[in-house]
Amino acid sequence: MPSLVQPHGGTLIDRLVSPGESDAFRAAAHALPSLVLDARELADLELIGTGAASPLTGFLGSADYESVLARLRLADGTVWPLPLTLAVSDEDAATLERGAPVALRDGAGRLAGILTVREVHRRDPLAEARAVYRTEERAHPGVAYLLSRPVNLVAGEVRALLPDAPPFARHRLSPRELRARIAERGWSRVAGFQTRNPIHRAHEHLTKLALEFTDGLVIHPLVGETKGDDVPAEVRFRAYEALLERYYPPDRTLLAAFPAAMRYAGPREALFHALVRKNYGITHFIVGRDHAGVGRYYGPLEAQEIFEQFTPGELGITPLRFDATFFCRACDMLASPRTCPHPASERLDLSGSRVREILRAGGNLPSEFTRPEVAEILRTHLGATRKGRAPRRPGGFILWFTGLSGAGKSTLADRLREALSAERAVEILDGDEVRTHLSKGLGFSREDRDTNIRRIGFVARLLARNGVVAITAAISPYAETRAEMRRLAEEEGIPFIEIYAQAALDSLIRRDVKGLYRKALAGEIAHFTGVSDPYEPPAAPEVVLQTDREEPEASLASIRGFLAERGLAAASRRAA
Repeated sequence: MPSLVQPHGGTLIDRLVSPGESDAFRAAAHALPSLVLDARELADLELIGTGAASPLTGFLGSADYESVLARLRLADGTVWPLPLTLAVSDEDAATLERGAPVALRDGAGRLAGILTVREVHRRDPLAEARAVYRTEERAHPGVAYLLSRPVNLVAGEVRALLPDAPPFARHRLSPRELRARIAERGWSRVAGFQTRNPIHRAHEHLTKLALEFTDGLVIHPLVGETKGDDVPAEVRFRAYEALLERYYPPDRTLLAAFPAAMRYAGPREALFHALVRKNYGITHFIVGRDHAGVGRYYGPLEAQEIFEQFTPGELGITPLRFDATFFCRACDMLASPRTCPHPASERLDLSGSRVREILRAGGNLPSEFTRPEVAEILRTHLGATRKGRAPRRPGGFILWFTGLSGAGKSTLADRLREALSAERAVEILDGDEVRTHLSKGLGFSREDRDTNIRRIGFVARLLARNGVVAITAAISPYAETRAEMRRLAEEEGIPFIEIYAQAALDSLIRRDVKGLYRKALAGEIAHFTGVSDPYEPPAAPEVVLQTDREEPEASLASIRGFLAERGLAAASRRAA
């Protein structure tokens, strides 16, 4: 049995709720006050819970936080470059008591964990921006995020409850699971490759160089939140799978999803990406030029140079420092500045924007730049076709979810977007988000509800006219207004598919973690649809889902099956 690399800090942390205790855990959380986490915080919670962020057992307190900013170490001296923190509003901060548990939930109210409050402290956002991102400019995505969040931070140990069917479940291997796969294969020297982009020939070259002197390679793409113009993870994974199927030795390569969110923190994030890979069993980590960079905020070699600030024993992982790789026309091969004597004019160098421009115009990317399978996947994602071929992508259409609160509309909409994004442009119009951004100020009278639905319908038609699949996820309680939205869409030639997420009221009450139904039944909430306001079920929806009696996978299969029959989407491919 091979000896695997020690986790960072010496112990692989496990803060996950086991399946056997999940029911009791949920019951205990039901009576607790709640904090709502955003996408980055949920990703950090998963990293802590699974042990990927070992040695952390929770979100950072003030001593660790200040030490990380000032010297890239936790207070005990362990190397740690990024502050993993949980921000809370002034209102929430005032209610938190030391030693008290608090439930952690996502934006839809689903339980994600419990935190035991150790401390509430405050940060200086600009000081954190200068330390972590080297800039205060809001143009930097990490700074923009930081300045949008509250200044109060709550610290404490966590227990994490992972969702039953997260995105990329087949590839979402925890550190323990990936270590077990590595051990099964007998690998001791393991190379790891971090990416948030499709793998082009230059990346392929670097990973195969690493395979020359290690036992195996883990392609470990990040699947958490990234910038809006990055290629979606769903599309990237299709490209990764195509590459590994055709161009990598299957017995020496593993593909796994890394659930972190991108911070674009350059050198600090490169160091973070390396250290957490130890916890997954990786011994050698590929660090390219401007790793985790954005814009011109970091020098091209700073992400490699930061490793020199620490001793090999402190790091426990070997950085593989590679220079920029490119195809040189004069050399007629992939090369780097260290091996190529020719001027930059001989290099095949395509920016991301130029790649998108070529593909959208139906052109072909040079085979020296990317594999044709990857180019075709990206072309399909962008809605383009090769020159000389008939268009493949149909126009947009509307998927109109309706159903009571808690019936699973938003959950299924998210899952459906994940399933369809690889082949189509998809946008979700979520009822709660529309009320926040598009219908702010509207109440819950019949007139205001109809106005809100008409606004959703207008935006959905606008998206569909431009080739986008528009998924709406709002209660839309009145049959007459839904019929109006269908009529307006069909008058424009836009397919309109009504999907009824049906669930019995007693089931909705049981699954209601916020207790809204009970409050409505007790008369504490007025105008609550299904209790004190009417809901008119659709008479003839295209798809009916019994969401209180079937798993989300079954509901998703029903929708995709209908779309395939109508020629609006490819038939669902069963995961291997």
